[in-house]
Amino acid sequence: MTSSVVYYQTGQDVAAVVPDPAQTAFYRDLLLVHRFQDAFGHVADKADVLVLAEGEVFYSTSGVPGPEEVHDFSVGSSDGRNGCWSPHPGNAAPEYVGVRFVDPVRVTGFQFASGQSDGSSCPFGYGPCGYPTDFLLQASNDDSEWTTLFSAAAFNGMRVATQSPFYDEGSWWWEDGVFLSDRLDIPNDHFYRSYRLVVTGFTPDKNGNYNVSELIFYGVSA
Repeated sequence: MTSSVVYYQTGQDVAAVVPDPAQTAFYRDLLLVHRFQDAFGHVADKADVLVLAEGEVFYSTSGVPGPEEVHDFSVGSSDGRNGCWSPHPGNAAPEYVGVRFVDPVRVTGFQFASGQSDGSSCPFGYGPCGYPTDFLLQASNDDSEWTTLFSAAAFNGMRVATQSPFYDEGSWWWEDGVFLSDRLDIPNDHFYRSYRLVVTGFTPDKNGNYNVSELIFYGVSA
């Protein structure tokens, strides 16, 4: 029975091999580190960091007061209403929520969180739930013409996180965990002023709704 496997990439091709202790030359310098905020196999560039630039939130519809706080650089403090975004009505799709930065940003990865904090909010008493499963990440410089940078269908990369990607967010918010997506990497070489998450499908909470309590961007600010 195979207990471990190594993935390596050559160009666009990814191959899996069973580690062979005899091949010391091949594995001598191989070190694979997987942190929660990184997509599997992701190796971040030195400049590829959390984007903490000023911006404003925009959206198609909103079923919560104060959705601008979706970009307040914290995740765990959301109560599922204030400090997060949900469509109106709460099960509407397609809908979108995005951030318009003051200065253009080159986004190379992103995450999103669900405002639900534990399984009691989910249909069968366990989660994650209440998050987008079918979505696009789009970018624009004029809020008219949009370029699709990433698309997902039947996305299930949502985890229970106990530590915030934001370095200064207190851990007391995370005692019960927060539903946070895996990091999703984007092959993007351009700077854009606006980025939006367009949701076309979702897995519901026990009320049949979904939300996004934070958009988390990685990349390079201008």
